[in-house]
Amino acid sequence: MAVDPGTERELEVLSALACLYLDPAEKKQIAGQLSAVFKELSKIREVDTTGVEPTLHPAASILPFREDRVEPSLHADRVFENTTNRSGHYFRVPSIAGDEPEEL
Repeated sequence: MAVDPGTERELEVLSALACLYLDPAEKKQIAGQLSAVFKELSKIREVDTTGVEPTLHPAASILPFREDRVEPSLHADRVFENTTNRSGHYFRVPSIAGDEPEEL
């Protein structure tokens, strides 16, 4: 299958953005597959969409809303009852910024 030079350029850009190394055989195979996909997708342009509003999703989504109401928070003892890694009103977690891992 003949591969469009534009498809080859697109593949080069995409593989560079994704930090992928593709050997020449892989590039040829993937470019051919992309060309076939693009050819099939081009058939969409043949559909008459006059008067059809663009949509982001095929089904209208109605988000359920609930009334905002203030409710009491959990007591700190209840929040921390299943952990041994507590420091006051905070969870203790390993350090990720230092040279040495923090002991918990």
